[in-house]
Amino acid sequence: MIPALAVAALIGGFAVAGALVLPAARRDLRLLHPAVIWLAVEAVFFGVGSAAMAVIDGVPGPALYVGGAAAATGAGVWLANRLSIRRESGTTVTAAPAPLVVERDARRLGPPGFALVSLVATLPTLVATGLPLLAGDMTSARLELTGLPVQLVRVALPGLAAAWLLDSAAGYPPAGTRLVAWLALVVTVGFGLLLASRYLPLELIAIVVLAWLLAGRRVPWRPALLLVAGAAVLFVAILLVRNVDRTEGRPLEFAAERTVSRVFLVQPRTLAALQRRIPAAQPYFLGLTWLRRLGPLMGRPDIPNLGYWIFPDVVPGSTDQGYAAPGLLGEAWANFGVGGLLLFVLLGIACERLGAVVAARRERVVDIVAGAMAIVFVARTHAVGVLGLAVLLALVVLWRWVAGQDAGLLRTLAAAATWRLPRPAAAPR
Repeated sequence: MIPALAVAALIGGFAVAGALVLPAARRDLRLLHPAVIWLAVEAVFFGVGSAAMAVIDGVPGPALYVGGAAAATGAGVWLANRLSIRRESGTTVTAAPAPLVVERDARRLGPPGFALVSLVATLPTLVATGLPLLAGDMTSARLELTGLPVQLVRVALPGLAAAWLLDSAAGYPPAGTRLVAWLALVVTVGFGLLLASRYLPLELIAIVVLAWLLAGRRVPWRPALLLVAGAAVLFVAILLVRNVDRTEGRPLEFAAERTVSRVFLVQPRTLAALQRRIPAAQPYFLGLTWLRRLGPLMGRPDIPNLGYWIFPDVVPGSTDQGYAAPGLLGEAWANFGVGGLLLFVLLGIACERLGAVVAARRERVVDIVAGAMAIVFVARTHAVGVLGLAVLLALVVLWRWVAGQDAGLLRTLAAAATWRLPRPAAAPR
């Protein structure tokens, strides 16, 4: 009975969230709204696996928490949208104006310059370990690529590829030819593959596609299907390359099992492991996982890195050093338990404000690209925690400042934060 109730709560949470998010999505960006994309991603990476764990394994905790988080996020979006309706007049345009405004001064050197800086930042590690895909010890080489250099790459390479493609679509291709823009896309995806990463190239492709759609462009259904199929092939191929010594002569079966596990089950299992250990064996951390250095001052010298700390519980018996990304859901439980659901109300408010800012600033290529990156990174909170998200969003703002003129960006952000963002009237249909 309890598993069935947990699944019902999970489905109900997403249904309530969808209903609460709908008014804001209709005003701003529709299906491209940050909250809509966040809910879709959470349903895939947490929802399916949580339901399976409740029914098959008799573990209802993840399903209940994920459903609650979805509903809380929807409530935050609804509250922010109601406040917006009261304080901000008009409705936001739902399509980007044409032609797009591109940078025509020295700022055009911003995206390639930022990309070059990100590559230079990774160079010392790559010189020491080699490119992970080509290194003898791929796992060790990958583990060395952490911290700010990787975050720079996650912002710089998608920013370059998306900006150059949209510049080309607006009639100002780099070096006077669209071929350079397409080559940049291929090379940046290829670099992610050389890092033996599944999510870097997929994240890059998602940002480019989202920026294309935010600019009012369309993707025909046949190329869209090919893109999805290609992304799936990349995901599986990198999985096999990274685990070639573990396939035991059955690569297809291994790939299917690992793909299902990695996409649908790892995140719910991580949340379940945290729920088993906290608070039964470990008290709630009360926010100290984000301020680990302050732990001893607060009488808590035991503050671990959650991802490394919980990995043995998620992958029992593994002899490898590993990291199980707790994501925002795991961090919320580890710090505050059920009270952590209040964080998702704040997330919903942030999603509504982000949607309003992106919808209001769709004239300049750099604004569209920065908005696409911000939306994708917020959607990635299934695996990215609070501090990681804060770093990524700060780098997006830095990239936007380097890549283009301010054009009132800071005023827009300040106005959105105080619910005083001018909302232009909807374009006539």
